[in-house]
Amino acid sequence: MAEGVMVTYNYSDTGEHANILTVSASGIKYSNRWVLTHGSILSPLKQAKIIKEARGKPILNDEFYNTLPEMYVTCEKGGQLANVYQGVERLSRERTARDAELEHSSYQARVVTGRICHIWQCPILDRCVDDILYSWTIGHRDGDVEKQTQLGKALLSVFVLIDLESDNKGLKTLRPLSELLDMVRPPPERGTNIEVHSTPFGCEVFLNAVTRGSVCGVVGKRPALLLTDAATALGSEGGPVYTAGPTKELVGVVVCSVSWWRGEWVGLTLTAPLRSILAAKLRVPADCVMRAAPSPLLREILDNIDRVTMLVRCGASWGAGVYLGGGFVLTCAHVVKNHASSKVSLYCQNVKETAIVRYKSADDKAYDLALLFTNPQCWTHLLPAGFSDSPVKKGESVLAAGYPYFNENNLEGLKPTVTFGHVNNVSPSMIQTSCCIQSGFSGGPIFRVNGSRTDVVGIIVSNTKTKAGACYPYINMAVPSTAFLKLIQNFILNRDEKKLSTIENKREIVQSQWRLLPYRSKI
Repeated sequence: MAEGVMVTYNYSDTGEHANILTVSASGIKYSNRWVLTHGSILSPLKQAKIIKEARGKPILNDEFYNTLPEMYVTCEKGGQLANVYQGVERLSRERTARDAELEHSSYQARVVTGRICHIWQCPILDRCVDDILYSWTIGHRDGDVEKQTQLGKALLSVFVLIDLESDNKGLKTLRPLSELLDMVRPPPERGTNIEVHSTPFGCEVFLNAVTRGSVCGVVGKRPALLLTDAATALGSEGGPVYTAGPTKELVGVVVCSVSWWRGEWVGLTLTAPLRSILAAKLRVPADCVMRAAPSPLLREILDNIDRVTMLVRCGASWGAGVYLGGGFVLTCAHVVKNHASSKVSLYCQNVKETAIVRYKSADDKAYDLALLFTNPQCWTHLLPAGFSDSPVKKGESVLAAGYPYFNENNLEGLKPTVTFGHVNNVSPSMIQTSCCIQSGFSGGPIFRVNGSRTDVVGIIVSNTKTKAGACYPYINMAVPSTAFLKLIQNFILNRDEKKLSTIENKREIVQSQWRLLPYRSKI
């Protein structure tokens, strides 16, 4: 049985007790002896530089392990080990007669010590960092960003095994990793509901906090990374990822909770599928790492989304688009802003083709929409999007699809990232959702799911940013389909471009709403 724990150690770069800091991460404890955690916990140590320079080569010398600090593992109450809150509990019992309240697990914890017995770098995750995350900032943007990011990327693919029983600091065995491999389940597919157990900020008050979300994207063929919209915070690295539901199955581990890309905070948590990571370490054939098959209903929903949502590129800009059928594609005007000087390209389902811009709304005006036309013969394998004939309601569950991250040198098998959320607010001219939206979602669809039906209810325009540049991916805006659908449908039938200009809603209340009412707003 695996459980989430907090892993800490004392660190001082001066050797003076007054300057000792506690460094922490989350971890996975299993078989009552072993703890797996993430390499980010090593970042303050001088050994981190050795790991960085090793470039994936195994570190096996005793001298290296002998200088590593003792590790403290904090678990939820259980077993006969001493309770670290025993003194506090006794004092509280003297002050109150309601002793039963103090038996609650939130007041109980136990701490055991262990030694780091093995550190290794996962090659498939390391390649993913080089291919996909090369332009990312790992961690906070404070301090020396470049050095922090270089170290963060070097440690992102590193894992640490801790032994809670042996005092042998240099114990080198693959048996505990084989044991863990037998416990974990295949990597889940997109759309699978998952649950993360972690201890944010290294604070015992948050011990084994649970956050839920879904797998939004799968990176790599083996795969190497799972993107999830389960919200986590610093210190969650190393925390276990389970499938949601009554029969929780261990499927992954958190490897990055806070990152930045193109100046935007990445709202998604990066997790590594444990079966892939351990199989690569143990040199188990790749065909043993079979992905968990989604349910027939989920497979049908994802297939519908994949055959409607296109990647749109124009020069250095890109976003998403919705296929309308007959060669027409709807996207955001700002995605194709430079179409006069740059080629517009479309990608979907392993097909690439160029497009022309038939209509584009004025810059920085509501509604930020553009209509593209491409050769319809190239897209006979796609589905024309189905649009809802009724507006969404506040609180309604929705999905968003887009293309925030991909390997520009390998678009084979490209699929949209799908995030889950609900409608925060709605008006005839704007939908606000809690779906995680990054750059690359612009022009993508907001879906209402009803059974296997996936109806488009809006087109994503942007998330929220402050004047100082802070980005809030979970607060975003979309144009309701009811605001433009009839005009687009009439144009496709009659090809009267003059009527398309009425999409630009010139009412001041609508324009001010899309300016986010700056005279009242804090953003």
